[in-house]
Amino acid sequence: MASPMLLFLTLCSPLFFLPTLKPTEAGKELIKQACHTAEVPEVCKQCLESDKRSSKTDAVGIANIIISCLISHSSNLARNMSNLASNPELNSTESAYQHCFLHCSDAKKALNSAASDLNNGRYDSAELSLREAALKQGTCRYEFVSMNETYVPLNVNFDLKVFDILTVAAFRIIEKL
Repeated sequence: MASPMLLFLTLCSPLFFLPTLKPTEAGKELIKQACHTAEVPEVCKQCLESDKRSSKTDAVGIANIIISCLISHSSNLARNMSNLASNPELNSTESAYQHCFLHCSDAKKALNSAASDLNNGRYDSAELSLREAALKQGTCRYEFVSMNETYVPLNVNFDLKVFDILTVAAFRIIEKL
């Protein structure tokens, strides 16, 4: 008796009539959800859509892809800071660039920890590692703000801004896990 009633309720349920999503559509929906609150959603979407895995992954995978983009930007920043620190024309601000290089390197280590924590289901630890990376990058940015005459190339400013945008997106995803 319970079976016919259950069948009737299932067929009458509005959820029964919702279309099922193909894996690529599900991935696009996750990307949309992950990026809709970002300050610049296009940056977030570009990061996610640049990775083939994004169309067939879950929220943990989406967070890992964003962290991979963050690691890439940290590597670019560290490389740029190292180059700027060794530029003889920028000798007066060499220490700021050297400090920033170290902060970017530390941020990259924290991001690698966050990715590992995500993969092992330690979401709170992943969030703490992501927070640590954000603090390291923030300290780098502060180095430039505190030294008004410090020259910051456009590509460095761009990578710092993208890092902020993607960090917020990663936080929002990890908070929901």
